[in-house]
Amino acid sequence: MENIINGGNARYLSELPDFKDGLPHGIVNKTKTDVGGTYVAANCRSNYIIVCPFRDLVDSIAADKNNKYDVFKCYGGVKEYQFRKYIKEHNIYKIAVTYDSLDKLLKWMGNNIDGWKVLIDEYHLILEDMDYRESAIVRMCCSIQKFKHYTFLSATPIDEDYEIDFLKKLPHYKVVWPQGIPIIVRKIKATCLPHGLARLIRIFKEEGIYLPDICGERKKVEQLFIFLNSVTTIKQVIDTLELEEDEVKVCCAQRQRNRLILGRFKRESAITPNKRINFFTKKSFQGCNLFSNNGLIIVASDVHRTQTLVDISTTMEQISGRLRENDEYHNIFRNTMVHIFSTNNSVLSQAEFKAEMNRKEDAAVRLLSLQKKADENELKALIKRVNIENDILSIEEGRLVRNELKKKAFIRKQKIREAYKDGINLRAAYNKSEKFVQAKQEYWDEFDLLLARAITISYEQLLRDYLEHPSEQYEIEYPEFKDFKCYLKETEMNSCRWNKEKMMQKVEDKKKLQQAFRAIYQRGAFISNKEMRRLLTEQFNRLGIKLSPKSTQILNCDIYHVEKHCHYINKKRVDGYELGDMLFNF
Repeated sequence: MENIINGGNARYLSELPDFKDGLPHGIVNKTKTDVGGTYVAANCRSNYIIVCPFRDLVDSIAADKNNKYDVFKCYGGVKEYQFRKYIKEHNIYKIAVTYDSLDKLLKWMGNNIDGWKVLIDEYHLILEDMDYRESAIVRMCCSIQKFKHYTFLSATPIDEDYEIDFLKKLPHYKVVWPQGIPIIVRKIKATCLPHGLARLIRIFKEEGIYLPDICGERKKVEQLFIFLNSVTTIKQVIDTLELEEDEVKVCCAQRQRNRLILGRFKRESAITPNKRINFFTKKSFQGCNLFSNNGLIIVASDVHRTQTLVDISTTMEQISGRLRENDEYHNIFRNTMVHIFSTNNSVLSQAEFKAEMNRKEDAAVRLLSLQKKADENELKALIKRVNIENDILSIEEGRLVRNELKKKAFIRKQKIREAYKDGINLRAAYNKSEKFVQAKQEYWDEFDLLLARAITISYEQLLRDYLEHPSEQYEIEYPEFKDFKCYLKETEMNSCRWNKEKMMQKVEDKKKLQQAFRAIYQRGAFISNKEMRRLLTEQFNRLGIKLSPKSTQILNCDIYHVEKHCHYINKKRVDGYELGDMLFNF
């Protein structure tokens, strides 16, 4: 049962009686962004711990100039003496902490938690981020239950189908507001997302992008806010356009890998001043406050990089609310977003995914059974060998335990992948959202043509460009290109009509050729053309090679010497090949 709270004509949650002294205990669906959920916790008279998924969100909460109280920021690098100093100097406490630093904070607090309230902000991310932050999320869910009052808050809450029992048992609240302005999403499918995005940015820089604003008047876009969860792809776009540091801002996690990828481009915080081109990875998709008067939001989802796929019902709606409104900033393009995406029809079917989940269930049962019988040393060896990342188990206090939250996360991610199987599935995902509209209007025709011109490009064009100008960036994005260049002639690519699947099959066949050559090897033997064709036909059938067998193919052998030769048999010339010494052992 959901408790409905009427938002009426209020602008912020803090104006409603239900939120005067904090947020209700349980799950709160605020239904729209930028209504001051964390502001309630940071400015009521109760002592509050605000648990955040990202460091940037901690900084963003503490940087709010409208806060009545000082907010203590707790994340990596913050020391206990700083916490003690804050506690000593203040009477009402507000602490914003990341998932990873919550254990550290609770250790400092000891048993002094009476009267404290906890807010888990953007709580839908506990499901979304389970694949790479499992340990921190599991510990966080256990730790908050030590408190009497805690709130899970989101504008895009976890769907009830994916809620675990712990969440289902909590009181649920939903804030209902008058209908807001629907957002027009301009969707366009890209054959090659990084190159299409780069060309769109080039048009923005060189020609300018003009769109109808909130009032329908044609205005120029001055800033781009690009949400793309791949630092590698971001750097690829930057390099393609040869952008300079003063043109582009990149907001991503402070990891060594990211610093190495970005090179001379520094990782910046979401709260630093905007530049003309602003990139944001997942850490800025939710909760962060961004401001602009004329900024266009672009979301990029590359199906070949699963981490970039954006769920329409949660993440996409969150991103739509990143550009905030206040007395100083009113974005004239706040009713517009662009979604560039690619598709892949090879996503697991429902039957295949169900079979995979059944395998995970069976594996979990066997491992838990083994654990019961294992002594201490055997248990350590067992846990060391278990691939927790792909199982529906977690490790808690040195033991394997079943993790229903992980199971729900696997199921949810499959649903997201299914949405990007084709354009029809993605359109259906949008149709389920009440926030977005897709009605095509005449004054958008010019922009739609611009997008199509910028982004649509054939696979053949990309491959030809790579063959003319081989580069590591291409090979990162399209690893098959390297094999095409190595194994296929351009005439062969053309005979395959530049079809990726057909070319990959031909490459695979050519790799299998060496297995066929190995099978027919006879040191120092002479094999006639006719006999060579027969032997190759036999091996091609055995190995499933779809190439037409020709005796000349033996000249492509890389494992032993082959020379053309002729013998005279019964005074008749017989052409064929002599098989010499091996080039290496096999």
